[in-house]
Amino acid sequence: MPAKPKKQVEVGDLFVTESAVTIKLLPSKKSGSRPIRWFSGGSVSNVHLAAKDIAFLVGKVQGRTRIVRALTVMTDRGVGFDLEKTGLSRAIEKAGFEILK
Repeated sequence: MPAKPKKQVEVGDLFVTESAVTIKLLPSKKSGSRPIRWFSGGSVSNVHLAAKDIAFLVGKVQGRTRIVRALTVMTDRGVGFDLEKTGLSRAIEKAGFEILK
């Protein structure tokens, strides 16, 4: 019976724009992107749909041998933009991930 592969814990970099969400896992450098419609005017319009899209994208990229528990988040508005006001922090927590600052 073959041994099960050991799971790797990775951190994801999540980048959100008006039209797409992109994730890159570190240290494996796996990445993926998905078109979205729930981020407009610098805020999340549908938290449930945002959480669903984020969880789907992370699950697709992480596969069976990687575990992602935390995400670093950035928007196209820059580093100084407040994530609490956008609603992204609620969506990420609802998707089951922590936010690294």
